[in-house]
Amino acid sequence: MGVQIVVTFLASVVVLWLGHILLLNQPNGRGFIYAIFWAIPLTVIVVGATRAERAKRLRAEGRDPGA
Repeated sequence: MGVQIVVTFLASVVVLWLGHILLLNQPNGRGFIYAIFWAIPLTVIVVGATRAERAKRLRAEGRDPGA
């Protein structure tokens, strides 16, 4: 799970940074700070959603999601 958090966070920072620079015409430094700021809640949302989907799939298969 730790790897998923790191990969999601880094991918989010890159995508958001490029979005802030290219789409919103912000300076590099400000775009990077905003990218880090918004990557934190995005990482929480993505990791939480994938954990919920896994738990739902395990329940549907009749296995214990806590295992």
